[in-house]
Amino acid sequence: MHARAIDDAQVRLLDLRQDEVQDTTLAGVALSASLVSTVVCPPLVVPLFVGGLAMGMLGVRAIWRRWDLVDRLADDRDAYAIPQVREYAARDACMKRRLQYAALTRSWADGPDAALAGLCDQLEALARELEDATLELDPSAALACRRLLTDPTVSPLFDEIRDVDELRSSIARIRAGFRPAASRS
Repeated sequence: MHARAIDDAQVRLLDLRQDEVQDTTLAGVALSASLVSTVVCPPLVVPLFVGGLAMGMLGVRAIWRRWDLVDRLADDRDAYAIPQVREYAARDACMKRRLQYAALTRSWADGPDAALAGLCDQLEALARELEDATLELDPSAALACRRLLTDPTVSPLFDEIRDVDELRSSIARIRAGFRPAASRS
């Protein structure tokens, strides 16, 4: 991703955020006005209510589109220059999520799938590293871990015919994202 594309994506995210705020605020105002109009001017109740619902749906659409854009951008390391993308990926690197991923990793390693039998050692090592508080996990590696363990659209773990080399490579890339934690003194 080049600098111009990053700038364009950041502007798009800001536009979508502005749409979210405007649409949901207007929806709230219209719905509140419809409630007030039940007493003041009953013929306005239905139009204001329908308008409020419509604006609410536009607000939800803007929220969804912004989330989707951030999720897609998080796959590109260059996009981490955008604060929203960096924050989105960093959530997956926190210890609470890492412990959840460690449990998921162990469930895959302990499962009855014969195709994963050769990867049990790597999966167990990944689980141990995820649980190790003395290690930091790079946000992009944490996101790759989440996708590997939970996303059936991209993870080879969910394929019926698994490519063991691809799995081994994915695990190795995630494990390469660990580094000793910076001292907090």
